[in-house]
Parts: sequence; structure tokens; C-alpha cells
Amino acid sequence: MDNLNFIPEYPVIDCHMHPYLCSDRKFDFQVPESYSEFFSVQAAAGIKLSCGSFNERGAGLEAEKLYKCNERVLTVHREYPDSFYPGVNISPLLPEESCSEMEKFHRAGFNWVGEIAWYVMGYEKYSLPGMDLICDLAENLGMVINLHPSSLEDMDKLIGRFPKVNFVIAHPESSWGVMPTYELAVKHPNMYLDLSGSGLFRMGMLRKGIDMLGKGRILFGTDYPICNPAMNVAGVMFEKLSGDECRAVFRDNFLNLTGYKIS
Repeated sequence: MDNLNFIPEYPVIDCHMHPYLCSDRKFDFQVPESYSEFFSVQAAAGIKLSCGSFNERGAGLEAEKLYKCNERVLTVHREYPDSFYPGVNISPLLPEESCSEMEKFHRAGFNWVGEIAWYVMGYEKYSLPGMDLICDLAENLGMVINLHPSSLEDMDKLIGRFPKVNFVIAHPESSWGVMPTYELAVKHPNMYLDLSGSGLFRMGMLRKGIDMLGKGRILFGTDYPICNPAMNVAGVMFEKLSGDECRAVFRDNFLNLTGYKIS
């Protein structure tokens, strides 16, 4: 697969994807059949490193399913160590098991939790008592928590309760629109955003977000293979950003949050 013409000159980091193959679930559109194909598509879009979790229906309710999800991403990393940074999956309904998994990933050098997705995993919100143990550990270990959006009220409550934990909220153009998401991030300096999912289809939304939050709080993400990875690459490049701002979004903000060293 040929590279796009509309990509930056340096390798991009995708902080939000999922290592799903067509054999994992029913997709209506094109999904890779192998990880070789998977990462070649990412590379064609200029993406050097991909980060994400494996979500399975009901895995927030059953420890064995949760362990299975986490072993899957570790296996992918072992096979593609230079292309994939695994995110650990957790559940507020399984706090002790989740903390054990977080410690395992942290020992292996990985500091990313999620994306965790309440609607897939089997719970309805994040601000549950079980998140206290998880967030306390995330604070102690310096781990970042990537959340699929719940309600503004639920995220406000969780993020405000743990001001020393860095939360990255996915899909800023959620059902309520991007501006309330930006306004919530203004309120909470420990709240970051990733650009996955709906993409930058609203012209100037990234420029507006950087103007409100600064260049250090928005990360590049795609939600591949659910979404087209090139869509957001081109979207970022088409916004009126400086070179430093582009590099922060595409690469540096992930490195700063995780401490990861990329070659």
C-alpha cells in the first residue's frame, strides 16, 4: 500500500485504536484479516506507533474475559513491538482484578489504561465506588486513563475527584457537541482529549480546541479499524496549526503523558 501524499514528515502516534481483526466481530465494512495487514494500513497513513485496548462485550463483569482482553494486546505487542503500545483494560466492577492488571502492564513499561468503554464492558458510568481504587493506583503509578465519553456530569464528577490523574477523553465531537467537551476540559486541567472517532469534520474545531486548551492537551487518535485512519491525519494537517502544534498533537503529547521513548 502506498503512503498518502498528505502526511507529516515525521512518524505519527495513534493513541486510540483497537487491534480488532475481521475474525473478532462482525463489521459491515473493510477490516484487516491479519495484523500484518492491520499495521501496513496504519503505516500507509504515516502512523508509526498505535496504542489501544481490546474490548469485549461483558468483559467488565467477568474477570476471565477481562484477562483475555489484556492478554490479547500483550500478544500483539510481542509480535509487533515497534508498531503497537498496549493499553490495559479495567472495570470499576472488578477493581482488585483491574489493579492487578494495571500493575502487570506498568511493570512491563506500559502506562496507558484503555480506551475503556462503559457501553461495551457492561457498566453504565465511570464514577462508581470501584473506580476509587483504580484511580488511586493510576495516580501512584503515573498511568493515564483513556475514556470513551459517558455523560458530561459523570466525567465531571470522576475527573474532579482525581485531580492528579490524567484522563484522556475520546471522541470530542460527542452527541452534545465539541464545545461542551472543550469547556469541561477548561474546567479540569487534568483532562486531555483524543481526536478519534468522528474525526475533524467540523472545520476549525482543532484550532479552536488548541486556542482554548493549549497545544499540549489534544492527542491524535483514529479509532481504527472502526474508522479510517487517514481521515484524521489529513484533518489535522488541513487545520491552521503551526509546525510545533501539529507535532504536539501527532506525537509529543502522547510521549509526554506516557514517558515512552520512540526511536
